[in-house]
Amino acid sequence: MHARAAKTPDTPAHPFRSGTIRQGFTLIEMLIVVVVIGILIGIAIPRVGVALARRDVSGATSSFASFYREARTAALQRREATTIRINSGVAVMTVSPGGVLDTIGRPLNFTTEFGLTPTTTATTLRIEATGLILTGTPFTVVAQKRGVADTVTIIGLGRIQ
Repeated sequence: MHARAAKTPDTPAHPFRSGTIRQGFTLIEMLIVVVVIGILIGIAIPRVGVALARRDVSGATSSFASFYREARTAALQRREATTIRINSGVAVMTVSPGGVLDTIGRPLNFTTEFGLTPTTTATTLRIEATGLILTGTPFTVVAQKRGVADTVTIIGLGRIQ
């Protein structure tokens, strides 16, 4: 067996430190940890931003699809035409019984709810009392944010594509 030399109080515990035993981290170790965390955050932030944009765009298109279904149901139940009007990122549902414009339901505010303003092929979409769309062209809503885009298209029969 080999005999170990006993540590004396004069023997340093670490070759780069003074003779006393210290606990904790050195400044260099802390700086390395901070740099590694900074690199990881720098990689993660853009991905988080795109994921949040994807969530907002998906939420905007699915909310508009639900809003459209609600308007179509209102047209069928009331047996009168219902119109969706989109202006400055806000969609409202209206009916015109006797020529008087009346807003029904809760407005859908794309700007405050999803942080985006959708583009549309028209500012109004009229849903007849039968639930059909009588315009010859499809109605399209495009939600876009940070390079992520999604589309909702409503065709003449009132179906969502």
